[in-house]
Amino acid sequence: MVHLLSATALNDQLPKLLPGIMQLYKKHSEHYYISQCLCMVVDAAGKKSCTNLELQLNNLLTILFQHACVPVDSTSSTSIKNHNEILRCFAVTGLIYSNHAVGFLLQKLEVAQEKVRVPTLEILKHIINSCDEVMAVKKSLVVSGLKIVLNEQSLRVRRILCQVIIAMAHHDYLSLEGGQLMVEFVVRQCSLNTEDKTLQKLNTTEVTIKGLRDMSDNVLLLVTTTIEHMKEVLWPYLLEFVVPVQYTGAVGIVSRCIADIGKGKREEEADDYDLNFDELANIPRQPELIARLIVLAGHPHNGQGRGEHILHCMTALVPNLHEDLVDLWDAVIPKLLSYLNEQSEKGTWDQKHWEDLMLKFVSRSLDDVKNEEWLIEVGSAMGEKELVLERYMNYPEEKGFLFKCLGVIMRKVSQRQFIQKMLDSMFSTIKHSNQAEREGCAIGVGFCAASHLDLAVSKLEQVIKEEMVRKSKGFFGFSKDKSEADVERIKATVLLCYGYVTFHSPPNLITSRIEVNILRSINPHFNKIRDTVVKQNLIRTIDLIGRALHPDHLKKDDFIFSKRGDLLNHLLDYIHGEPVAVTITTETRALAINALTTLVKLDPQLSEAEQFDVIKAATDSVFPLLVMTSPSKKDSVTVEESTLLREGALSSVTSLLIVVLSKQFSSGNLYSIFKHLSPWIQSSDDQERNRGVLCFLELMKAYQLHSDTDETSRELEIQGELLGRMVPRCTDPSLDTRLAAIDCVQMILRVSTCDPGVPDQMVDAVTLLRDRAESDEANILYSLVNDLSKVFCKKVADRNLWSLMTFLLEGLVDSQAHSSSAACVVLNNIVKLRGGSLGEQIPDLVDGLHEKLDGIYTPQTRTGTLRCMRTICSQYLVPTISHLLDKPLPWDKNLVAMWHILAGEAHLLKSVFLNLLEVLSLSLPYQEKAKGQGKVTIIETTLPKAASNAVGVLCETEEAQEVAKEMFAQIFSSLILRIGVSVVIESTKKPLCVSVATDSLKQFLKATGSEVILDRLESNGVWPLMEKEDTCPHSMLHLARLLSSSYPDEVGKTVECLSPSLTSVYDAHRTTVVSFYSELVCTVGKDHLPLAEQIMNNLLGRQVDSNYVVRMYCIRGLGNMADIGGSQVSHFSTTILSAMLAGMDDREDPEDLITMEAMSGLSRIFSQIDEGHVRPILINIALRIRPCFEKPTPAVRAAAFTLFGTLSRFGSGPSEGPFFEQIQTNFVSLLLHLNESDPVVVVACKEALQKLGPLMKSENINTMFQRHLDPAESLFYPDFLNDLCKHIVTDFTDKVNFYIMNAVTFFKSMWSPVKANAALLVGYILGNLPLEKSGMISKEHVCEALTLLLKDPSPDVRASTAEAMSLLYDY
Repeated sequence: MVHLLSATALNDQLPKLLPGIMQLYKKHSEHYYISQCLCMVVDAAGKKSCTNLELQLNNLLTILFQHACVPVDSTSSTSIKNHNEILRCFAVTGLIYSNHAVGFLLQKLEVAQEKVRVPTLEILKHIINSCDEVMAVKKSLVVSGLKIVLNEQSLRVRRILCQVIIAMAHHDYLSLEGGQLMVEFVVRQCSLNTEDKTLQKLNTTEVTIKGLRDMSDNVLLLVTTTIEHMKEVLWPYLLEFVVPVQYTGAVGIVSRCIADIGKGKREEEADDYDLNFDELANIPRQPELIARLIVLAGHPHNGQGRGEHILHCMTALVPNLHEDLVDLWDAVIPKLLSYLNEQSEKGTWDQKHWEDLMLKFVSRSLDDVKNEEWLIEVGSAMGEKELVLERYMNYPEEKGFLFKCLGVIMRKVSQRQFIQKMLDSMFSTIKHSNQAEREGCAIGVGFCAASHLDLAVSKLEQVIKEEMVRKSKGFFGFSKDKSEADVERIKATVLLCYGYVTFHSPPNLITSRIEVNILRSINPHFNKIRDTVVKQNLIRTIDLIGRALHPDHLKKDDFIFSKRGDLLNHLLDYIHGEPVAVTITTETRALAINALTTLVKLDPQLSEAEQFDVIKAATDSVFPLLVMTSPSKKDSVTVEESTLLREGALSSVTSLLIVVLSKQFSSGNLYSIFKHLSPWIQSSDDQERNRGVLCFLELMKAYQLHSDTDETSRELEIQGELLGRMVPRCTDPSLDTRLAAIDCVQMILRVSTCDPGVPDQMVDAVTLLRDRAESDEANILYSLVNDLSKVFCKKVADRNLWSLMTFLLEGLVDSQAHSSSAACVVLNNIVKLRGGSLGEQIPDLVDGLHEKLDGIYTPQTRTGTLRCMRTICSQYLVPTISHLLDKPLPWDKNLVAMWHILAGEAHLLKSVFLNLLEVLSLSLPYQEKAKGQGKVTIIETTLPKAASNAVGVLCETEEAQEVAKEMFAQIFSSLILRIGVSVVIESTKKPLCVSVATDSLKQFLKATGSEVILDRLESNGVWPLMEKEDTCPHSMLHLARLLSSSYPDEVGKTVECLSPSLTSVYDAHRTTVVSFYSELVCTVGKDHLPLAEQIMNNLLGRQVDSNYVVRMYCIRGLGNMADIGGSQVSHFSTTILSAMLAGMDDREDPEDLITMEAMSGLSRIFSQIDEGHVRPILINIALRIRPCFEKPTPAVRAAAFTLFGTLSRFGSGPSEGPFFEQIQTNFVSLLLHLNESDPVVVVACKEALQKLGPLMKSENINTMFQRHLDPAESLFYPDFLNDLCKHIVTDFTDKVNFYIMNAVTFFKSMWSPVKANAALLVGYILGNLPLEKSGMISKEHVCEALTLLLKDPSPDVRASTAEAMSLLYDY
């Protein structure tokens, strides 16, 4: 609407219109439309030249400025639009009243507040860009007005000022006076140090130091490259910023800008390209520029990657710097740039290599100039003490490179005064606490020594004398004394200098100076080093000395460094002093190992002991290093730095081992190194295993490379050891370890079995296994090692096979489950496929499996190992079983498991059983050892003991049941024979032989399902009987009965198995068999008469055995033939009776056992056969029995009485008379033993008298026998005897004197009861004898005998005698 008004009308309305519009700002929150309206009004008023506008101008600018200071809400579009309208208002006002607007803004800049200056500069920038025509006359005013903010601290103000400056540059403000100050301000912002903690406090969320610096770099670059007229402003003005230290951070971008301008001018051959340094007083001289640019280019990645720009700058400036450098720099600098770009693209960087390139560049540059004065100028510009202190005090890396460059210059210069000055400068400006400066100084001194050895050494000696002391020697002693730490830092520098002096000195001089000048100076500092920095630099010195004395460096082979051993020992001490199994925080280890490597390279080769110590120290120090996951408060390095240190140390160890190997490429030397790696390859720690395998892989690469040209090294005698150690790692949990191990395996096979360059299908195929190794699945890893084992079986020579298996055995106890399984798989396959060549190693292999089983905790590996044992046994049965039996008892669980696994295959188990039974049969059951005085000790033999134990162990398995049943008779017979012979062994060594045998029998019976036999043996208490020599034969009786009842079909087989032992030379064997047979014969039954006859014949064959126990059981067995019953007994009666009678006549029967068994057997036989078979021998038997009535052994007496009673069966008929006489003869003995101390004898007498009663020809006596002699009831002997005597004197009056005389003979009996009974019998007979019959008695003899009996020591005898004499009152 305002545009529709006339100029007059609008001018009249302005005093009301403008204040009214500006009042709307207070009434409305949305200001955009108000600002837009206000802008239109001001624009219209300006175009119509309304004079009232000027009257409102101050108020208008104030209101607009207030709104310009309001922060813009970047999330609100209307807020942004409103701000733009405010700026447009200022632009419109500036077009009309430029003086007023500029003055207003410059006045606002004087307010030192960020909230005022930022919007002011933003408005000014807008006006400069929008009002170029009207501002043309105000440029100088603007440039001058902006000077007030050039030292502003606010980052926001600086940022907007940089934007104002680039706007000014576009409109040619900077060519005016003061414009260079604007450029200098931008350069200062490019120099900002983002790591400066003071500056970091200025950071805000909106503007940061880094952001401002990056923007400033872009501003300067844009000004240079896009604004043509600015080149005249910047050239050569930018050179002023190259040298001053405060602009060091901006040298990169400044150099880029100089390079851009200078390159263009050089190519265009511009008139102003050539610089007159004499006229341009503010620009540094050429030597200063060269020195500065070269030093800063030494670390190209510092200063935001300044190196590339500096090199371009040097190319652009070189004609102005020195005409002799143009060709060289134009040729070399592009190559340096190419290297720099290549490394950047690869993401790798080798600072040392870059410095070497730059130093060569410097050296060639100095050579091309060929002007020593110019060299001195460059050196002075670079190394003057004041300059160094000024420019590089806070730039240690650059200062270190400066020292190196200075060393190159000193090497080229011959002026001693300059060299001494530069050396003094170096040592007076160096920070001894900084390693970069220390190393730069040392290298510089070393370069100097290449041409001026004496000066360099003299300077070092001066430093030692003057600086390495705590007490100051300054003027009047006012200088500050040094601390111990200061002295140590200086010492570190000096020692490192000696190292580089040695390395860079002329070879023809250093050999004569090494001990005189060098070692003499450093030897005092080897011991008692507490400072890590000193130690590290001393180690570097040793390394440099070693490198200097290498034949390749000396160019001669005859020099022998006699002090090498001393230096080696010092290095080993330093390595041993490092903590073990920690996160690495220093490079001491790597440095020491590198120094060791250098010394190892020297001739002669290390001795075995020295080599052992070197390798052990290196591996033990580095391989256990822990991986830092997060730094602790005590750690001085970050995780990344620790990782680099650790990797460096590992690389150093690898290099050392390769050098040790290279001194003698042989199988033996490789193995001596491998022995040190082996524990780490087997470690339970993933990192340690990985390090060991990777290190060995590098060794094998070096060895393979050498073997391609050296045929002797391909004879890898340790092939088996290496492969065996690598197999478990092929299935390691770590993928890197698996892949490296497979590569190792392939290299070992390639070296040992392949010709260089000749393909081998099997070895080449190992590469394919790597794909499978990338999987973690157990089945895939199994297939991997399974295929690998097939390669081994084909490629490993017989001579290396056992060593391979030895290490595979160790792999069975690997800490990783999959790894131990891998070793097990390979071991099994080798045994299967190549077992035929292992004959001599079977015992060792079995021992190895047994030993390793104790350390195997993986079920899968354990099962596989045991199966390997079974495979071995199937191929080498006898050697395997023999070796297993040699193991001492008791066997541990692993040995038991090895026996158990043999039961897994029935055919193998049967063979094993047969072998064990053969061992039991053929081996000596025991040994007899003379004890003295004709006595013999029976001691055990281990082989049969172990064999019997093995039988029991095998029977513990479920798989053995069927085979045990199949071989029942063989195993059963062998075990009872072993039991029989074990009881005679006099040994206390646990387990006892008999216990082993009985336990095996128990297990055997369990395996065959003989629970009934086991229960009966247990309930009858048979097991304890088996373990005693005197009762063991009796236990065989139980076994025979149970065998016959439970396994009748096995009886014949058992007899067949036992029969050969009847002729054994061992009594125990024969006793066992005969005792077993003795009971077995009575259980066979009449249905198996041939078997019974076979047993009988066997027994008859042993009747003349030398052992009376054997003869006794023979008699017992023959007696047990009575149990066959019927006519069968009669069939054998003659033979049996003859044997029985012979037994009764046995004179070598110390305990009458044979006689007893014979009588007992006769009793049983007589009960079964006819009288016709007995009649011819009846009286003979009776006569033979009679002496046995008085045998000391109760059982013998009982058997005799029983037999005599049994003969009563034949007392009638044709034998009645003779037998009656025998009854009368033995009648007294029967009566007297009826009341003796042994109840068994008493019962036998009762039974005999009851049987004989009917034959007594006295009804009364018979009646008494049948009534009172019941075996189950007690007998009141005196009354019974008195009553019996009444019938005797009545019925056998004519025999009374015979009875009395017979009874008197018993007065001398060994038993008191019998003597007492005899006295009573005499008394009762005489007392009941009628007087008229007394004449037939020899009274005097009887009375005399009784009188003597009264003196018997037994009171019972005396009492019975007195009672008997009391009955003789009529005599």
